[in-house]
Amino acid sequence: MSLYFWLNFLIILGPLILSFDKKVAFWRRWPPLLLSMLIVSTTFIIWDIIVTAIGHWSFSEFYAGTFKILGLPLGEWFFFIAVPYATIFIYECVRAYSKDKEYHFSKYIFIGIGLIGILPLIFFLNKGYTVLMGIVFLINMLLIGLFGYDKFRSRWTLIGILLSYIPFLVFNGVFTYLPIVLYNPEAIIGFRVISIPIEDFFYSFSLISLSLFFYFLVREKFSIKGA
Repeated sequence: MSLYFWLNFLIILGPLILSFDKKVAFWRRWPPLLLSMLIVSTTFIIWDIIVTAIGHWSFSEFYAGTFKILGLPLGEWFFFIAVPYATIFIYECVRAYSKDKEYHFSKYIFIGIGLIGILPLIFFLNKGYTVLMGIVFLINMLLIGLFGYDKFRSRWTLIGILLSYIPFLVFNGVFTYLPIVLYNPEAIIGFRVISIPIEDFFYSFSLISLSLFFYFLVREKFSIKGA
């Protein structure tokens, strides 16, 4: 297996082992988790296959290996299992070990923030990844603002998302520093935080928050007494 695969394995290893912690009991949330992943991860994988084919990014054969499925190395497929799993696990840990509080701000704040996604269409129309990321971010924030803002005003959700950025900075920093993922300079604006393209921060937020959005939609249908 490639280094890329094993790094994604590290992302999921701790959450997987700790899923059987009695207080969190995350294993009992696997049905809604899997449904959320089926929707969100499948969508992002399709996007990934298309933009890899047209050249927005590529993968180092040295770090990601030569074996590919539909143009994506095995580690990239594993990425869309490991990240949503770890993200929702973090949320459930926050939920199990802290008290909630609802922040009373308007749903239009989410919609307003989402309008940031229009900026690439105005200023960076020739940057493919930047434009697509802006569109996805806008759609994501519209979904939250119109249909999921009650859950996203929760302290549990906001802390869960913030904590998810810790492993993001560590692992995506490694992915882009080595680099395992190589970005076409014609597809991004070129501004980076250390080695991470600014677009990846919006990509990560969209993957994390959409995974939570669909998880929340089905979570209560699998509600377990005392969990």
